[in-house]
Amino acid sequence: MSTTLDERAETATGLTKFTINLVRRAVRALEIATETTGDNRTDTFNRAIQVYAHIVKAEKEGKAIYLVGPDGEKERLLLT
Repeated sequence: MSTTLDERAETATGLTKFTINLVRRAVRALEIATETTGDNRTDTFNRAIQVYAHIVKAEKEGKAIYLVGPDGEKERLLLT
C-alpha cells in the first residue's frame, strides 16, 4: 500500500520527512552532486526533485531538453 504525501509526518517548519532507499549508483550521484555544489543532501534532494518534475512535465508536453556544451554541441537529455 502506498502512502500519500498527506499521510507523512510534517515538522513545525512545514518540512516533510521521508525515508528512502538508494541504489549504489544513486548514492554515488548524490555524492558527486553534493561535492560539486557544496549543498547538503537535503538541499540536493529538494533541487533534484524539482528539476526532475520540470523535465518530466516538459517531456509529457512533447518538449525536448538539450544540454549545450561550450563548443555549441547539443546533447539531448532523455529520462525514459
